[in-house]
Amino acid sequence: MKYKDPFFGEIYLKKLGETTINDIGESIVDTIYMDESGNYYIDTWVTTGGDKQPMLFLRKALIDKINEISKQSIL
Repeated sequence: MKYKDPFFGEIYLKKLGETTINDIGESIVDTIYMDESGNYYIDTWVTTGGDKQPMLFLRKALIDKINEISKQSIL
């Protein structure tokens, strides 16, 4: 998928998966993408509509830190 990032310009994202949560009368869908550098983008939309929000950007370094902390807490 091509995505126009406000800072990086046009980039290509690979879809990794989706997660859905259902609440009273609405569903929230998060679609997770990754770029070539390993950064994550999360596109969220709600079935009840509303204004389109920009994708959430998570740097690869942040994801790596979360994984590191997660592994330490398991031990």
